[in-house]
Amino acid sequence: MKYACPHCGEKVFTPLQKALCGSLRSRGKPCPHCGKRCCNGMGSIYFSAAVSGIAFAAVIAVYLFATEKLYSSLIIVGIIVLSLVLMFVYDMFFGKLVEPIRTR
Repeated sequence: MKYACPHCGEKVFTPLQKALCGSLRSRGKPCPHCGKRCCNGMGSIYFSAAVSGIAFAAVIAVYLFATEKLYSSLIIVGIIVLSLVLMFVYDMFFGKLVEPIRTR
């Protein structure tokens, strides 16, 4: 499974390369075919913001309502890791590659 470059239209990006392209705030990753840079679009930013907000609320709820500190710490670490994995998987399979805004 490969994803197409928004510049040349060639399917050259693997899911892992696509996930590591970065967001619109980054420089992006150069296309192996045409050399122009590509990054994940606004959908990635929206999804990351939603997941981060939900994870933050869950961490606060666990911190406030958990009685056992060791287990609450493990749950908080699990929530943070799960949110990072969800954002990475979204960028791998569901996000769209676009031209980056940042040029330098």
